[in-house]
Amino acid sequence: MQRSTVPSAGRATPRTAQANDHRPASTGITRTPNVRLRTSREERGWSQERLASEIRRFSVVHEGREAGVTGNMICKWEKGDKKPSLRYQRLLRALFERSSAELGFVDDDPNTGLPANAPGTDKASRELMPAGALLLQATEADGSLPNGLPVERRGFLRLFAAAGGVAVVPLGMGGDDAPWERLSAALRRRTTVTPELADELSRCTAGLYGLEERVPARALFPRVTGHLGTLTQLLESSGRSPVRRDLASTAGETAALAGWLAFDMNDVPSALAYYRVAIEAAREADDSALWACVLGYESYHSAGIGRHDQACALLAEAQRRAATGSTVMTRAWLAGREAEEQAARGEGRAALTALDRAQDAFDRADDGDRVWTQFFDRGRLDGIKVTTYTRLRRPAAAHAAATEALRATTTPYSGTKKRSLLLGDIAEVHIQRREIEAATQYATESLAIVAATDFSLGLTRVRRVREQLRPWQQTQAVRDLDEQLRALT
Repeated sequence: MQRSTVPSAGRATPRTAQANDHRPASTGITRTPNVRLRTSREERGWSQERLASEIRRFSVVHEGREAGVTGNMICKWEKGDKKPSLRYQRLLRALFERSSAELGFVDDDPNTGLPANAPGTDKASRELMPAGALLLQATEADGSLPNGLPVERRGFLRLFAAAGGVAVVPLGMGGDDAPWERLSAALRRRTTVTPELADELSRCTAGLYGLEERVPARALFPRVTGHLGTLTQLLESSGRSPVRRDLASTAGETAALAGWLAFDMNDVPSALAYYRVAIEAAREADDSALWACVLGYESYHSAGIGRHDQACALLAEAQRRAATGSTVMTRAWLAGREAEEQAARGEGRAALTALDRAQDAFDRADDGDRVWTQFFDRGRLDGIKVTTYTRLRRPAAAHAAATEALRATTTPYSGTKKRSLLLGDIAEVHIQRREIEAATQYATESLAIVAATDFSLGLTRVRRVREQLRPWQQTQAVRDLDEQLRALT
């Protein structure tokens, strides 16, 4: 079975808007992207074209008539250029089983930032409840699920619980509207895992990886652990089925993401526990690329505590494991990470050699690879070059790489976590060039993304920039940056 990645956003198709979609964006008013609708789509791992197809199918089945929606219309809805007609809002609510507020059809209250007329916070809490907790709620006294499916405490289930992923919650919090709760109920009626279900779960994991770039870790973490709880229960019931290996890989990918999110929330013990679970899954699935990914994630923790030598050792082992699989983009990312860490150690030759390997692998890589390399595009590689050259005190090379990186990351959705890291690195380039106004400007832009995404690694990067600005701390630009840091922290 092919490992899946997040589908790219549906490309706009030049078609005339349908009669049911007759609301043009108002002129003179700043358009507001519908992030909630886009997030709901990406949670399913759907492209814009795929969502349009699902709406058309859903309309025929439930309304008995066709819908003329296209990927181009979905694109306009998400960008805020147009708003779905009442019919399409109704279809989208039924398809996603979410309210108008949850799909962004209700404007936010400017005072609270919450959807106007939205229901109380109980529903929001229910929507973030992990599926693993729901499965435990449904457990009978004899340790089985309602249809007799055993709830065993061995293997992945035990490992997952040890990592803190399954939490018992009050029974009164049951929320049957959340997507993972619906999936949990469906799974209790299954006795076998089909290849189609395994593929759908893999696409869900890919969708969660895609959301990580923009969604705060604390908001995404319950959804990831809920999905992991579902995978865990399926693994326990799958025995030696033909799809068990694919399920194990998907579970390992999900556990690795949970570990990364825990690390972003500064919960290092939980992060390391999830990483161990992910490695256990990689071992069972014989997935050396997954094992390499986990070691790559773990290297960030070592670097964060100043153990750049340990980070290099982890990355060396990761690259050794990645060399046995067809994971060219993974090798490009890991080589780039090694370049950053070797530069931090002052090992210039080793850093530049690793950077060359990263560039060579990137140039040879095809689109796709694995879910964890979705973020690794041309802009991110250029960002790694900026970091490496800056640490090696090569401001001219760093400035040239920064120019290319900014050009590569200028997109309609550029407020991503990786961009906050890039902007912090570029701020350091300008400090080395003694361009303090420019340095504080880039640091401020980085901080704005950090505030929106609650990205701890980005905040650490901005604080490092501020430390380097100490000789200019009396200037107005640095004082303004200090004020914004105080407001955020």
